[in-house]
Amino acid sequence: MTESEFGQLVIKIGYALLAARGAIAGVFLLRYGGVPDYAVLRPLFWYALFALVIAIFESSFIGLVNTFPDFFVPYLTRFEIDDTFFISPLYYLNEFWFLGLFFSRIVKGQTGKLIRIVSVCLFVLEILNTLFGEGYKDAQKIGSFCLALYLIVVSVLFFKQHFINKIGNSLSTDALNLIVWGFFCINTFSILILFFSDRLYNDLPSLFYQISMGRMAIEIFGLLLIAYGVRLFKPS
Repeated sequence: MTESEFGQLVIKIGYALLAARGAIAGVFLLRYGGVPDYAVLRPLFWYALFALVIAIFESSFIGLVNTFPDFFVPYLTRFEIDDTFFISPLYYLNEFWFLGLFFSRIVKGQTGKLIRIVSVCLFVLEILNTLFGEGYKDAQKIGSFCLALYLIVVSVLFFKQHFINKIGNSLSTDALNLIVWGFFCINTFSILILFFSDRLYNDLPSLFYQISMGRMAIEIFGLLLIAYGVRLFKPS
């Protein structure tokens, strides 16, 4: 399979990823009729909604550029945009803000309050990084690394309270456990790829695309796990 064929396959898997994002928003709409009444789930709803809107914009952008290259390419060249990396900061900001708020509500005590403060700080730093640091034209290694590491850390903090402190066996806790496992799986695999992406892309582009497809498959699995957790959630 050629590099071009790999690229086309990645795009197709991207549509499956879009559908997985839509599954979370769909569960919220079907299960709760929109914004849930439970404070714990509200940040997760807004995260899912904005992530879906951003993903739809990204997919539409790719489709338009591929359909009308003669119209769009000159403008993209003028702004030195070669891919969809310019959309990535929107994903990062969405996750820093809403997932930070979500984890601050499910992690108990002073740790939860600290998560909220750190999330706001990282949100502001990501804006500064986009405007004055790594920018938006290329992949943000620092931004993506910080986001993945942060979500891994807050997931571990939740697991620590859940398993060590034995926070009951209520269905709501089990559902939250599934949701957090979804985020943990997605970001653990993502942070591993960050360490090898440049070398793989330059030396072994075919392997890079294969691993990218694997990462997207893991992300689809994680998003569906999150959707299932949202479906199971009931207040304790």
